[in-house]
Amino acid sequence: MYARVLKTILLSSLSAFIAAPATAQINIDIGSLRIRIVSEAPPRPRVEPRPVQVHREDVWIVGYWDLRGDRWDWTPGRWERPVSSGIRWVPALYIRDDGHWRYDPGHWSNQQLVEGDDYKQWKEAKKSKGNQGKSKGKKKH
Repeated sequence: MYARVLKTILLSSLSAFIAAPATAQINIDIGSLRIRIVSEAPPRPRVEPRPVQVHREDVWIVGYWDLRGDRWDWTPGRWERPVSSGIRWVPALYIRDDGHWRYDPGHWSNQQLVEGDDYKQWKEAKKSKGNQGKSKGKKKH
């Protein structure tokens, strides 16, 4: 009798475990959301296979080169679910500007990008350089 009760409890526990939906969420640290400036262009994008979409709400985020410190690191493509409806993924941008590369990291549309210190300094130096060029062309009376 004891074995029969134990068997029933064990089987019902096991069936509850098997019936529970299996979910997993992987959070990848995308680093700080700072606009950066570097002299080296990012490498060419990698071609990656896209796995099957598990949930209808998931959004495919294409892999991209992320600037970590002073080097480019590949962030692989992945399926990710937005935290709420109406939010979209904004892909990373690499913009050539005056011999440098401006990098805007990939992010969700509800996240804010801020100018990194290196970008602020570069922008200020570029502005000063432009003003010096203008003042050289002016005549003083």
